[in-house]
Amino acid sequence: MKVIKAKDFEVLSPLFRGERGHRRADFIMHLLAIDRVNQVYDNSGACTGTEFTSRLLNDLGVKYVVGNAERLKLLPEGPFITVSNHPYGGLDGIISIDLIASIRADYKFMVNKMISLVKTLEDNLISVTPAGNKKDGLTGTSIRGIREILEHLHNGHPAGFFPSGAVSDFSLRGLCIRDRQWQQGILHLIRSVKVPILPMRFFDRNSSFFYFLGLINWRIRALRLPYEVFNKRDRELRMGIGNIISVEEQKQFTDIAALGSFLRKSVYEMPVPDSYIPRKMLNLGMNKS
Repeated sequence: MKVIKAKDFEVLSPLFRGERGHRRADFIMHLLAIDRVNQVYDNSGACTGTEFTSRLLNDLGVKYVVGNAERLKLLPEGPFITVSNHPYGGLDGIISIDLIASIRADYKFMVNKMISLVKTLEDNLISVTPAGNKKDGLTGTSIRGIREILEHLHNGHPAGFFPSGAVSDFSLRGLCIRDRQWQQGILHLIRSVKVPILPMRFFDRNSSFFYFLGLINWRIRALRLPYEVFNKRDRELRMGIGNIISVEEQKQFTDIAALGSFLRKSVYEMPVPDSYIPRKMLNLGMNKS
């Protein structure tokens, strides 16, 4: 099983069609480490859900630890939303599903079309068009994903978002690594559904070279993402769990801007936890839906 095949490159250019074209595609996949992604995926491709994410992270040699994990015991039985920063560009989504879907198997995460190619996770993914270099708004082709998320929440299930819609980058103005402004469409959705919100924060980041490439062009930076998966091997990635924000607490914010600012602060200003628990040591209980 493969996430991306040589044949998938045919839609990009006629240069990738036919036998010679497929050889060119194979070379590019090797150059970008996509072949390594395919190999790891193939090792776990027979699994689904959290069984897949657990095996995938193990094969990648990626471990993660959770701060304030006791707050996960307070998750509601019905619908809720998770919001978090987006520092890694793939692994953060996998980790989110691995953690939350181990408590609620019906948890679905909104991701871009590239991540949705991981077919073994299709029960936990809802696909939208990536934001790319756009600062605001959702693309028209994302409407179906929004409708699916709304129906999912309306039916009593939890959902997760990266409200920035794009992986974190380096800001020359602020001389810092940060997420872009959160998408207005996501904020409108969050405000309209009126369900509890769980902030989550990832405390680590990609390599300095990744952010340097982003200063040249965001598309060039995106080509680096497969390598950013493998350079986290044998590292413990840190994440923190915030306090659940109730519907009543959300009502005090009278407009989208105020709610968005509050939610951003609940993620980006979340204190670094005093201690962490390795994911494998967490006793989160059986899946419930």
